[in-house]
Amino acid sequence: MPRLPRIYIKDAIYFVTCRGEHDEKVFEDEKDYNMFLELLRKYQEQYGIKIFAFCLLPDHLHLLVEMQRQAKDNTPQTGKSPEISDFMRDLNNNYTKYFNGRYERKGHLFRERFKSALVEKDKYLLEMTAYLHLNPEKLNLCPDSKLYPYSSYQLYIYQDWSKQEDLKFLKSAIDEALGLLKDQTYTQFVNGLAEEERDFIHKRINRGGILGSESFIQQVKSEVQAYQAQGLGQKYEVAGRKSYRLFFAMGSFLLVVIVSAGGIYLLSLKNNLSQTSSQIKKLQTKFQAASRPEAEKPRISISEELKSEEWEIKLIPVSGGSEDRDILDFRQGKFVSEKLNLLGFAKSNYSEVVENNGRLIWETMQTGPDGVASWQGEMREGRMRGTLSLRQKDKAPQDFSFISTGFKRKDEK
Repeated sequence: MPRLPRIYIKDAIYFVTCRGEHDEKVFEDEKDYNMFLELLRKYQEQYGIKIFAFCLLPDHLHLLVEMQRQAKDNTPQTGKSPEISDFMRDLNNNYTKYFNGRYERKGHLFRERFKSALVEKDKYLLEMTAYLHLNPEKLNLCPDSKLYPYSSYQLYIYQDWSKQEDLKFLKSAIDEALGLLKDQTYTQFVNGLAEEERDFIHKRINRGGILGSESFIQQVKSEVQAYQAQGLGQKYEVAGRKSYRLFFAMGSFLLVVIVSAGGIYLLSLKNNLSQTSSQIKKLQTKFQAASRPEAEKPRISISEELKSEEWEIKLIPVSGGSEDRDILDFRQGKFVSEKLNLLGFAKSNYSEVVENNGRLIWETMQTGPDGVASWQGEMREGRMRGTLSLRQKDKAPQDFSFISTGFKRKDEK
């Protein structure tokens, strides 16, 4: 299943995972862990996110969170509620600033996007807290997860808030989770969670992205379809600037529907990034570079570079296996995968945004005779990388990472 929009779903929680760039450490010592928890408290309060559990590990972290239907000013949210993405952006960005400053480093600390799985709250809330809390023992970080100091496990067991004033912002959510226990303690519940059940949870949240009953899955599909029927694309953040929403159905235009007492007005706005492109360093083209003097090298924007070249990529199966090759084309605002085109997958609209640091992020979803292909990629300094999630009927899910291995101008074919 392609990555779901991070929208509000009634009676659902998100299992969020963030990993260090290139699996590097994101926490070095106790001061780092404490700083992250302080930021977690700050942005949990700012965005009204309910946090049921956390587990901070040396090179990655897990959060179990619930989005709220009410906005910060207590007005109802629409189906495109953005809080979780904004919450994670501010949390990770500000922790990265702290970490880079402390260790005199630059660049990304976390991989470009956090991962999330959607879980049916009433059915799996307690199981998900146990699954999250058992991670340190599973990874051989300690002989017993109850001893691990950087998770919420001990808060569930001891409930001694007088010694945990700085984590008291988690109390109401933890009390809600513990209220689901029957005639047993939380420790007894965790110890009674069978290994088969943990394996089932692991497979569902990593492969399907949804964990819940059939009725819950149908509810999610219905709400996502209703959301997508509005013509809304995925939200992207532009560093240091106001966020933009890219509308797949309109391609290069935004359709804004303004409802007032006098009637409905439609306002079409050109969807370009001219406000940011003037701040982005012009990149040199890659062709004929060796024979041209520096002053004669043609320069084009990174967005035009994406559209003016075919990209040869190497597809690397996440689960292992032989690598494959493909060619990606962004001709005339349409995305084409040469490999998937042969399998009957249609051309698709794609969204793109350029950040202030010169990185271009693009995303698209292709439909085929019996499945869906979800692409996410980024381009920077003449290199491209990303992920492909392929879901076909009666076939096992296939997930790939990809990197560019070459490119050429379309007019040189």
